[in-house]
Amino acid sequence: MKDIKQLAERYLRYCTTQRGLSKNTVRNYGFDLTFFIKFLKENNHSMDCTALTRHILEDYLESMTDKYKVKTVRRKLACIRSFYTYLEDQELITENPFHKFKLKLKEGYRKPKSMTMTEMDRFLKVAYDNKLAEKVYPLIQMIKDGKIEHLDSMPLEFTWCRDVTIMELLFATGLRVSELCNLRFEDYNEEDDSFHIIGKGDKERFVYVETRQAQKLFSDYLILRKAIGIDLPNIFVTKMRTPMRTQGVRNIVSKYAKLSGINKNITPHVFRHSFATLLIESGVDIKYIQDFLGHSTIATTQIYLHISDEQKKKVLAAKHPRDRMCAVGQ
Repeated sequence: MKDIKQLAERYLRYCTTQRGLSKNTVRNYGFDLTFFIKFLKENNHSMDCTALTRHILEDYLESMTDKYKVKTVRRKLACIRSFYTYLEDQELITENPFHKFKLKLKEGYRKPKSMTMTEMDRFLKVAYDNKLAEKVYPLIQMIKDGKIEHLDSMPLEFTWCRDVTIMELLFATGLRVSELCNLRFEDYNEEDDSFHIIGKGDKERFVYVETRQAQKLFSDYLILRKAIGIDLPNIFVTKMRTPMRTQGVRNIVSKYAKLSGINKNITPHVFRHSFATLLIESGVDIKYIQDFLGHSTIATTQIYLHISDEQKKKVLAAKHPRDRMCAVGQ
């Protein structure tokens, strides 16, 4: 018996050592393979990788179509397909069931979830409406003046400053949450307030912090961080003096989303969508948006061309030439 679980672990090692895939990609492959193996167990299918058939794959597809978006289903199946291609190349199987499996899924249009300008303004106002905000600036000034050289502990002011800096940066740059958590001091250029980013598929780009609120908060955050004396290359850190993780950022955003009372599921990725959507609505060329977001193709960025119905109404009301005509009926 060629145990699928053992071979899946072998495949993941191969992805790391031979294919040189990123940790995030390999981790996601691991999630998808574990999900598939769980399906096999729950449905009493053999754990022998040679026993997989087209009919089992069709059942697996059917089990996912009502639960997940088409994009997610495609990704999960693509992972299993890649795994079985590896098994075939390694001559661990003689017949690849994917050769007879046809995937027919039509992905409908889904408008990216984003916040309107009003909602974003409300969200950030709630974040700034905090008593700790009033204490941060005097504390920073005392550090600048040399009255305080070192902070023995990590004060609540630091946590507040870090949290709001993270949210301002997400909105100012359109960074992915994983990219933000991976920021190191070696990636930061203080002269032009830019970060060197290695995104999905090892695609490199530079992002620039050009909003004055994000620039000021980031500068203040670095002053507090230095005074605390955290010896880590990662820019954003936890209360435990460890690198900030993506779930930590999600928790921060979720906390302020609840306080804002906005009736939407707001995540760090919603900040990225809002960054792109609001720039598009402000008239920024989509090619710039593509570069800002680090998309490999313009097709990925084009989802942001589907601007809101409210914006369409505003454009027609303000720009339609009929209102400037001197015709009968006015």
